Amino acid sequence: MGMSLEDLAQGLLAGERPALARALSLAERDAAAAGALLAKLAGQRGHAHIVGITGPPGAGKSTLVGALARMLLEQGRSVAVLAVDPSSPVSGGALLGDRFRIGEAAAGRCFIRSTATRGSLGGLTGAAQQMVRLMDLAGFDLVMVETVGTGQSEIDVARLADTLCVVFPPALGDELQAIKAGILELADLLVVTKADTPAATPAVQSLRSVAPLWRTAPPILPVSAVSGEGIGDLVAAVLQRAEAGLSSRQSAGHQPALHGEGLEAAFEQLWVDLLRRVPACASLTREIQPSPTGSLKLRLVSIEGAFQLGVAVGAMAIMAESAGMACRVEDQTDNTLTLVFSAA
Repeated sequence: MGMSLEDLAQGLLAGERPALARALSLAERDAAAAGALLAKLAGQRGHAHIVGITGPPGAGKSTLVGALARMLLEQGRSVAVLAVDPSSPVSGGALLGDRFRIGEAAAGRCFIRSTATRGSLGGLTGAAQQMVRLMDLAGFDLVMVETVGTGQSEIDVARLADTLCVVFPPALGDELQAIKAGILELADLLVVTKADTPAATPAVQSLRSVAPLWRTAPPILPVSAVSGEGIGDLVAAVLQRAEAGLSSRQSAGHQPALHGEGLEAAFEQLWVDLLRRVPACASLTREIQPSPTGSLKLRLVSIEGAFQLGVAVGAMAIMAESAGMACRVEDQTDNTLTLVFSAA
């Protein structure tokens, strides 16, 4: 028998697992119905710290998530895991391999849900934001979101996470190229996996040599999910951020309204933050153009071409959301990009 949205909302707030499971299925299959459910939950606040786990394929993300979940459970924390699997090109479903690798942690206060990308780019399913919000409202202490293997420019998870952990496998190849741009520049914690292998030490050294060049250097933590080396340090770093209330993004819907001079001031602060986090953007030429009231139009020119522009717009889109602004691309060529900022 189906549950009404009212019953589903009450069950979710009571922490009932069947209600959470049904609500997550609703988010996967019917975004409008899930939106109606979340509307009934408007004003309710969860307390979960959202941890994004991302990185290239084969980095050991699922095994790492399982090790983190087990240690968090041992410390009395409750944990929910949203594991995003690649979709089958034939059926559209997920292989659900993540659940096999992290399923050992399912006992006790851990809830694991796998979902398929269903063609979504950026390492996350389109329903992920709703699903994370539902897990938060169900009363968990931490919600871990594990993405499919991502590239440098796939940064959707940074929009959701309070703490963004980028998992960096040793012997990746051209390590300096892998860490030049994109998601690694927005990481709160850089994690080198397979620390019990000889290739881990040079990988850590490579990261430590270049990470300070693009932003305030994030901690770089070597770990081994097999031996347990470094897992305690990583858990401590995540919990320290959670207990200090640190977040890479502000909760959606709670930004102050921006308009007129407030929008311009917010943009100027965003620009300062962009140059602090991604110093390579300092070579961009910017021009503020006339725009309708309530918006700000920015034209960027790059001497380095589309790659630098892509890095800039990806970082600005994330930071704009946290600052209460929406950011969209209006026009683009190989060397120029026009963005329009408005109040979110």
